[in-house]
Amino acid sequence: MRIHQVTMTGFGPFRDTQTVDLDAFADHGIFLITGRTGAGKSSILDAIVYALYDSAPRYAAAGGKQVRSTHCEPNDPTRVELVFSAAGRTYRVVRTPEYLRPKVRGTGMTPEKATAELSVRQGDEWVGLAAQPRTVGEELHEILPLRCDQFLQVVLLAQGQFQRFLVASSEERQRLLRTLFRSERFSDYDTELQRRAGELRQELRAAESGIASTISTLAQHAGQEAPAEADEAWIAQVLVAFDADVELAKADLDQATKEVEAAAELLQQATELAERQRRLASATEAMALVVEQAPRIAADRLRRDLAVAAQSVEVAHRARVSAAGRAEQATAGLVAAEARFAEAVDGPPPADLAAHRDALTADLAVLTARLADEQELERLRALSATLTEQLDDLALRADDLTVQCRHHDAVLEREIDVTPEQAGSALERLRAELDLARKRATAERHLAEAQLEELKCGKARTAASTALDSLNERRLAEYAGTLAQELVAGEACAVCGSAEHPVPAALADDHVTEDALDRAREAFDRADHLARRAGEQAAALRATVQGWAEVRPLDELTAAVTEAEAVLTRAEQAEQERVSSRAAKERIEAALADLSVQRATVEQRAVATDQQVAALATTVARVRGASGSVVERIAVVTGHVEATAQLIEARATERTARERLRECDETFATTLDHHGFADEDEFLETRLDASAIAELTRRIEGHEALRVASQTALAAPELQDLPAEPADVARPQEVHTQAREVCRVATERHGAAKESAATANRVAAAIRREWATHAEARASYEVLDRLARSLHGESPNTRRMRVESYVLAAELEQIVAAANLRLHAMSSGRYALERSDVTATRGSNSGLEVRVRDDYTGVTRSPESLSGGEKFLASLALALGLAEVVTNRAGGITLDTLFIDEGFGSLDAETLEVAMHTLDALRQNGRTIGLISHVETMKERIPAQLAVERTVDGWSRVQARA
Repeated sequence: MRIHQVTMTGFGPFRDTQTVDLDAFADHGIFLITGRTGAGKSSILDAIVYALYDSAPRYAAAGGKQVRSTHCEPNDPTRVELVFSAAGRTYRVVRTPEYLRPKVRGTGMTPEKATAELSVRQGDEWVGLAAQPRTVGEELHEILPLRCDQFLQVVLLAQGQFQRFLVASSEERQRLLRTLFRSERFSDYDTELQRRAGELRQELRAAESGIASTISTLAQHAGQEAPAEADEAWIAQVLVAFDADVELAKADLDQATKEVEAAAELLQQATELAERQRRLASATEAMALVVEQAPRIAADRLRRDLAVAAQSVEVAHRARVSAAGRAEQATAGLVAAEARFAEAVDGPPPADLAAHRDALTADLAVLTARLADEQELERLRALSATLTEQLDDLALRADDLTVQCRHHDAVLEREIDVTPEQAGSALERLRAELDLARKRATAERHLAEAQLEELKCGKARTAASTALDSLNERRLAEYAGTLAQELVAGEACAVCGSAEHPVPAALADDHVTEDALDRAREAFDRADHLARRAGEQAAALRATVQGWAEVRPLDELTAAVTEAEAVLTRAEQAEQERVSSRAAKERIEAALADLSVQRATVEQRAVATDQQVAALATTVARVRGASGSVVERIAVVTGHVEATAQLIEARATERTARERLRECDETFATTLDHHGFADEDEFLETRLDASAIAELTRRIEGHEALRVASQTALAAPELQDLPAEPADVARPQEVHTQAREVCRVATERHGAAKESAATANRVAAAIRREWATHAEARASYEVLDRLARSLHGESPNTRRMRVESYVLAAELEQIVAAANLRLHAMSSGRYALERSDVTATRGSNSGLEVRVRDDYTGVTRSPESLSGGEKFLASLALALGLAEVVTNRAGGITLDTLFIDEGFGSLDAETLEVAMHTLDALRQNGRTIGLISHVETMKERIPAQLAVERTVDGWSRVQARA
């Protein structure tokens, strides 16, 4: 990778655009970056890193946002452009940071977002590859696979840092290598394994405690003390004892079970004999009861048979009673119908009721036909009243619209003082003048501020001038002492020419130095520049304010604008009122015309309706007769028809009921005779209801069933030849109860023994599982603990190297090998660096010790024993070796642009010559090297220089010198 050019605008100390063309130094190979401390030499490297990684190391604490120059005005841009080549292609990356700028509209500040662009040169054109900060970063990582910290380590070789690295302790060297190679993960592995081993150790202790507790539980269950060392034999002994208890309890239970079975058999025999004796006594008592109840059952059977015969007559009797009731009801209905007819017709019924009913029905049909005429007459009368109301309403609406029309005529005839257009034009003119008045007020306020600033800057310039004059006066007064400092013994004085200097003037401790005068001049130049700029700004504001002198006062114009706005509002309202009145008048006139048409139509309908009412009224009056209406007439005739029909129906019903009663009387008499009843009274005496008959039948059948059951029981074989003495059940029952109690106790003892044995087996199984789990856990722990101790640099690790130190030792081995290639040449084959594997003491890490082998003496010694120049050469070789390792790790990238920072001031002339020869060797294959140094000798040896100078205003410039 080669850096061709970097352009900075508003970046760090560079306010204006500064371009550093590194290709201009390609022929020289080595160039020197010079400038005062703080001028911005390192800011050039910051700009390169910022362009590539969107980060500047010295600004990382501020989130990278402070790369913007503090000398920038709010609208000044900040931009970094870098042109570089890699893998045969040339790229350009442009970045701008996020910063605040003034808003385009309104007041205040708004954030300007960070931007990034990446392009590649194709011919004479730049072709874009990415245009967002994230995608630009991703593309750059593919082109240059180095992290920011790695790039800084290989592009900027800080000799001072590597001299510290050369003589540092193992711990300090580990911290630097950890940062560079990001080996923290190996330390994390070590810590994690230590933690996991500790956790497993605690788990093993907890498991061992649990096993002891479980063994104690089994011992307590067995009623003995827990052994000091429990094993499988002890568990087997405990379980055998529990099994013996179970077998003994099982034998007792078997014996008790046999005794219960024998007692149960004796109890069953006694119980069965007692039951047969009870059955024989019960059957004997039942047969005696059957004999005793036989006469009463015979009487019940006769009574039931008569009641059953009466049931056959009951149907005919009920039919006769029902027919008599209906005949009485029919007679009463006929009397009522005759009374209703007499009331409705107001006279006796005619001889031919059917003919009278038909005549009334014909009259009713005629009345029904005229009912619609009467209803139509009512509708037409209601319509006539409605039409009259409509005519009145239309007249009122026409009067109201006429009044409204006159009001709108008055509005349209009213004169207008000013039109909206005239009022609007006047308001615009006043608003324009008001804007000028506001601008003048703002300018006057800014002028007052500028005048204060002008006065302050003038005072500062006067103070700076006074200070400079004072220093110049002191410098003149001290000039003799200054000249005396240049006197050399034996050489002529530049003033008097004497070679002897008996009493040279002395300089005071606080004499004026050239640096003090330079600072005073710079302070005066800055104050003078600020005073002139403040005066120019104040003069410009005075001219602006004077140009608006003719504008009226702001208060007067504000009141005038308010009044003009009110006039415009009134003019617009008046115009809107005229427009509304004109439209309303047109709507009213159209409505009046429509009302006139509606009124004519309604009047025509009213006349036609009145004519129809007169014609129908005559017809309806003729039909309804003396009734108030046709409806009332229909109701009267309908009542006559209904009364006639009811009378006809009542006469027919009465005749039918009498005939039915005669038939039922004949049937009842025949039925009585058939069933042997002399008359109705005898029938009524013998009849019973169904429940009484059922009760008699139940008693008869129950007596018969008891007789059959008693005879059957007395004839049963098992009831023959039974002893007269009652069977004894109490004694066998007592023996059986005692045997069952003994068996229950034996069962409980056997269950308890089995449960106790099962518990012992469960606890024993738990102990065996815990032993197995503990064995597996211990095996895992021993493997993990050995690994953790090995990675932690403890036994069995004989080198006492932790895993991170081991990894870093391998990295250091490569760095030392690469450094020795340079150091061998720079030291003329005398020195070589070695990584020491000597075991460290007092807990230190091994493997990161660096020693120096002196091939002249064959002695290996500490780097601290080297002289200053030798340390410089060794540390420079170490820096170059590290750069080579890091670039090889990143895919063999070759950095054709390097920067080396300081370190040359400690070298004598001979060592400096060796260092310069080494740097010349680095220029092979076109590499360009920039040296950052304050050493005057370097300025004389290296003609190609890049000077960073600070201006009187505080910002810096970059100037190339060949």
